[in-house]
Amino acid sequence: MKNHAPIFIALVTVLTLTNSCKTREDIAREELVNDMNMQMVDSQKLNADYSMRLQNLEDRLSNVTGKVEEGQHETKKNLDNRIKSLEEKINLVENTQTSQTETLAKLEAQVKEQNSYIKDVLSNLKTITKKGGKSSSGSTSPYNKAMADYKKGRYKSAKPQFLTLLNGKTLSSGQKKRVLHNLGMIAYIAKDDSNALNYFTRLFTEFPKTGYNKNGLLMMAKTFIRLKKNEEAKQVLTELVNRFPKAKQVEQAKKMLSSL
Repeated sequence: MKNHAPIFIALVTVLTLTNSCKTREDIAREELVNDMNMQMVDSQKLNADYSMRLQNLEDRLSNVTGKVEEGQHETKKNLDNRIKSLEEKINLVENTQTSQTETLAKLEAQVKEQNSYIKDVLSNLKTITKKGGKSSSGSTSPYNKAMADYKKGRYKSAKPQFLTLLNGKTLSSGQKKRVLHNLGMIAYIAKDDSNALNYFTRLFTEFPKTGYNKNGLLMMAKTFIRLKKNEEAKQVLTELVNRFPKAKQVEQAKKMLSSL
């Protein structure tokens, strides 16, 4: 045993040294592994941080995209509404223009027809004058011819004749009073309220004392009532009652005043 002791000690020493060397390598390797593990952990943390920031950016981008899309939709909706409104206005203007064009065409046709009729009447009057002033009714003047047509209810024929006489210089004062009165009556019968008021007002203004105003004022008041201008009608009727208290039209005027 004593002979083997040195050998044993030597083996133990060798093994101890060998184990001691492996332990340093292992320690170095472990330290390297630990460093790598720490770097990996740091890298994972960094990646996680980047991933989170990227996710936040994606969420914000998605939110912004949604708002942009919503804004685009609202803008498109507003534009569509404005376009629709403009189209409706354009259609309204076009329809109005069409209606006005048709109305203007009708008015032009009426004016043309009336002018043609007046020319025929004037031509007939000239022919009558050349033949000695006699007409089919036995009248001796344009005034008598117009009056004959008026008395027979031929207002369409009488009206242009009265207008020609009124614009001429052949009427006497008495004839002009009657022409203004008759034109007012023709306009009233035709429901041409504007001209009816014009002629009756002109009669009263130019000839305030003439007896034709008894009927003229009454018809003027009726025209105002038809236009739903009751206050004006009251004033005219009051003037009739005060100016011509004994006229037969006064009784009717008082009844109309009591109903207004």
